[in-house]
Amino acid sequence: MSTSNIFGINVDAKTFGIIEIIIATLIWGSLGVMIRNIDMDPFSIVAYRSLIALPVMMLLFVKNRERLNKNYKLLILSSVAIAMAWSAHFFAFKLTTIANTVVLLYTGPIYVAILSPLLLKEVREKKTNICLILSIAGMFLMYNQGLGDELNDRGLMLGAISGILFAFVIISTKKLSKDYSSITIVTMQLFFSVIILSPALFVEQQELISNLPLLLVLGLVHTAVAEFLYIDGLIRVSTQRASTISYIEPASAIIYAIILLNEVPKGLEVVGISLIAAANIILNVNREDIKKIIKR
Repeated sequence: MSTSNIFGINVDAKTFGIIEIIIATLIWGSLGVMIRNIDMDPFSIVAYRSLIALPVMMLLFVKNRERLNKNYKLLILSSVAIAMAWSAHFFAFKLTTIANTVVLLYTGPIYVAILSPLLLKEVREKKTNICLILSIAGMFLMYNQGLGDELNDRGLMLGAISGILFAFVIISTKKLSKDYSSITIVTMQLFFSVIILSPALFVEQQELISNLPLLLVLGLVHTAVAEFLYIDGLIRVSTQRASTISYIEPASAIIYAIILLNEVPKGLEVVGISLIAAANIILNVNREDIKKIIKR
């Protein structure tokens, strides 16, 4: 078994992969706080995020020496979807609470579970319908918590849209992974995102200088470094395990918001978040996992 050295301690490949994915999700969890502190239009933020991260990912892509000769139309379509998903997600961060935004993004995997039998020919589990009902109930309660607040309502709507787009990105990435490596998919998604949102690069030139330090952190750390850690971790860890670990992201995002922004979920919002979280847990945990936990 191969091992890696972390601070003088030897760890096996699987443990190293888990650590990489945990670090990536903790980095992504701080996205909301970052976006709140960047005084720019979300379209511009997404454009600069992609532009700054692209050279790093391009180096990995060139090293990979992979040809783009298959399914390129879906690759472009998934890039459009991820650019729009990020934009909707970042707009939601600025209009509603961070807790609402990250939880609504994570309705994406539930839509994937519903659509996978149709689009990916995967077997549909009975529990998927329960997860959908819980998610819809959760979104309804979250929406009613801020009813009458136009900005909050718009933020919730954009958060829900980001979840739907995220579902399409997951499904298209699953299809593309048969032809391309994760590095190629991410690099091309960044490349086309820059092209799609390039007009936004020239809109807020005056704000660019004051926001540049945070944009650099967003592009290099939250995108290039986090993406590399997650992709490298996926090589060492099963997809199911990685999906479960990924739920550290919304949990940490809510904790960051409470500590750094004093943004505490309350009332129906808490109930709504809990229902969507429960739906995701039900979706990702199977009977075998429960039996293993009981045996321990």
